[in-house]
Amino acid sequence: MASCAGPEEPVREPLPTAERGSVTGTPPRPEPSAVESSSAENAVAQATNQMLAAATGTNSPAPPGLLVAAEGDAGALFVWETADDRFCHGAASTAGATTVACTSRPDTPPVGEKPRIMRLVAMVATGWNVVFGAEHETVESVTCNGVPVPVRDVGVLADGRRTIHAIEFPDITVGSVTVKVRRGKRVVTESLELLSPAMAVGQDLASCELAKP
Repeated sequence: MASCAGPEEPVREPLPTAERGSVTGTPPRPEPSAVESSSAENAVAQATNQMLAAATGTNSPAPPGLLVAAEGDAGALFVWETADDRFCHGAASTAGATTVACTSRPDTPPVGEKPRIMRLVAMVATGWNVVFGAEHETVESVTCNGVPVPVRDVGVLADGRRTIHAIEFPDITVGSVTVKVRRGKRVVTESLELLSPAMAVGQDLASCELAKP
């Protein structure tokens, strides 16, 4: 799994191979059937137990506990904070694989004074998963090449000062998405880098390009 976690990246592994090809947009995934939903629920329950068994000691989740950032019928991606305010993320699969990564210092990245969004995690878990935080603003939508991308509202961390959101792509995707946010009565757009194109040298990966002003 490839993992990026804020300004500190405690786990650095080779970029996994993705299916070659390009996309002009990222259409929403189809709604899961009742059978698929049940399968995903069972997978999340199993993944939760695995994560709680792996994230122990100083890396144990503090309230509000494990937050599900992504889920599928083969596992789940979680984010949480420790008792000493360190940000962590981890993935667990029904096949038994579990990974845990935590920042070495509390409040990393620190909450800023001005409105902003920042990428917190980018890794392969249930797909190509990107988790980001928003401060002093509310996320309204995300688009890739003008196509809406479903946004998961994960929860709130950093003493309620940072809302956590997640998006997912079928394959590793480079470039940046356009994020529409609300600041009071104003609606503005920001960019969120999914993965630097420099990390995809030699691979023909899907790409999101920012909307032109």
